[in-house]
Amino acid sequence: MARRLSLHDYTVGWVCALSDELTAAQQMLDEEHQDLPPNNNDSNIYTLGSIGAHNVVLACLPAGQTGTNSAAAVAMQMKSTFPAIRFGLMVGIGGGVPRKEVDIRLGDIVVSQPGNGHGGVVQYDFGKSTPGGFERTGFLNAPPTVLLAAVTKLRSNLDRGRSSLSAHLSRLENIPKFGRIQAGSDVLFEATYIHGGENNCASCASVRKISREERAHDTPMVHYGTIASGNGVMRDGVERDEISSEFKGVLCFEMEAAGLMNNFPCLVIRGICDYADSHKNKRWQPYAAGTAAAYAKELLRVIPAVDVVKTKTVDEALLEPKRSFLLPLSRNYKFVGRSAELDTLKQKLLVDKDCQKVSISGLGGIGKTQVAMEFAYSIKKEYPEFSIFWVQSLSMETFERGCTEIARALGIRLGQENNEDVKVLVQQRLCESSAGKWLLIVDNVDDLDLLGDTNHTKGLLTFLPESDDGLTIFTTRHGAVAQRLTGSDVIEIGKMTAQETVDLLEKRLIRKSPSYDHDTVMILLAELEYLPLAVTQAAAYINTNKSSISEYLRLLKKTEQDAVAVMSTGFGDNKPVAKTWTVTFNKIREYDTLAADLLAFISCIEWRAIPYSILPAAYPEARLTSPLSDQDVGKAEWP
Repeated sequence: MARRLSLHDYTVGWVCALSDELTAAQQMLDEEHQDLPPNNNDSNIYTLGSIGAHNVVLACLPAGQTGTNSAAAVAMQMKSTFPAIRFGLMVGIGGGVPRKEVDIRLGDIVVSQPGNGHGGVVQYDFGKSTPGGFERTGFLNAPPTVLLAAVTKLRSNLDRGRSSLSAHLSRLENIPKFGRIQAGSDVLFEATYIHGGENNCASCASVRKISREERAHDTPMVHYGTIASGNGVMRDGVERDEISSEFKGVLCFEMEAAGLMNNFPCLVIRGICDYADSHKNKRWQPYAAGTAAAYAKELLRVIPAVDVVKTKTVDEALLEPKRSFLLPLSRNYKFVGRSAELDTLKQKLLVDKDCQKVSISGLGGIGKTQVAMEFAYSIKKEYPEFSIFWVQSLSMETFERGCTEIARALGIRLGQENNEDVKVLVQQRLCESSAGKWLLIVDNVDDLDLLGDTNHTKGLLTFLPESDDGLTIFTTRHGAVAQRLTGSDVIEIGKMTAQETVDLLEKRLIRKSPSYDHDTVMILLAELEYLPLAVTQAAAYINTNKSSISEYLRLLKKTEQDAVAVMSTGFGDNKPVAKTWTVTFNKIREYDTLAADLLAFISCIEWRAIPYSILPAAYPEARLTSPLSDQDVGKAEWP
């Protein structure tokens, strides 16, 4: 007689969308349990059972009600009825995205895995209309750590041939339609070739088939990466490939996962039943549902029961503040000096706690951004309870773009029907106690007018969050801006000492300068006025062109003064950054006039997030997206 457990005994929630998917899931259970009394507030119908050491709840979407909203409703009722659920599995079929880099075939399995700036699932049809077109917005959470760890273990087992996938699939052999033979042949057509309208592809042109090397066996392969989710069926090969490219490589399309990720922490597992094009049919659906279910069973078998017990319940996990880390650059391990400034920042904000906002002020190229960056990485290491966000403020447009990235990291939904200002949404979220502790760095606040007039116009000050748990650092070239932002809480960044700039140059140079060049080095650094950005640019040029320090010094001294005067605008009275940039630009112009023309064009527009579409037609996109050669002399990072 089947066992009967309590609602609190079930720790795994398994959601599927179609009856074939439910059948496959039921066949994977090692044991089926007795049903429990129905909950009047829950319209789901459950199958209860166990796989390995885990008690599992199975639920399927109502017939004919697919999509993200229906999936969300089923999951919400499930976690309400079964309060001990630790995580979920969304298991079923999907449309594969074939491409050269990933050889996806029908019957293969796709598993959601974070990467390319995504949490493993993206909602491709969620966003808002803008003057530039449809902007996809929103950020979906990554799967729980316990599931990602299990994926890693199972991936290793599969590589070593220690997998029971085939044995699990054999549990479906007594249901004929789930067999591999019934699925038929695996045919892929060109993305641009439209299906002729028949129930099958018998009349489709064979010349439009894509030739692929036959596999040595029929065992399904497993792929890991991004899954695209939306409320409609993807049946267009061209659109499929465009969306995949936009998200840096999507592996499959499906219709439910986006409704779960932020409210029901789960892993998405999809068996590939078609290629998300006009040639899709249902013959492969049962077999694909079976391969996905077999993988889910194998995954649960590698998760120790003790790890599940240690994992927070779904409701507990959702209540816990999420830590986010959003910085524009990786840590600069060649950073030198500035220990006094870093100590002052830490003392003011974290030790004495005599303020919550600090401005870092100094000349352009003095190293303000890198001081803030180094401080942020030290906070990440020493105070892991802090979320860290970074936003550029060259203009209100760049500030808003940065807020959009923060909104995605915070899981704020930005839909087409949502006309609220993203700056306000981010401000409101960071003001909530549920946001936890955070550090916000507002970089390049160099325009006093951008701050706004509280009596007339809304500026940057209007949208800055205030919270007892929040800290804010501003960087600016102008003392007046710093004072307006933080009053007397200003840290002024001066020039580096001679020894600090020597250390910086030595760290940046590939070929270290010989000791007999010390005098020449000191003359060069004096010419650069000990400005970190100028030193970094000089080192980049010397490395790229394999120049000597004395040769670079000669080039620097003969640089056209008129150009330097123009380029130095905004850097105060110092001109070393403009001089080093001019030397570099002259070399670029000598090597590649087209690249120089492109730089000249870009200098006239805002330099971040430039779309290819506005670049001069004479510069082919292929060159823009190709790897930089060793002649690239503009890749130096700021110190």
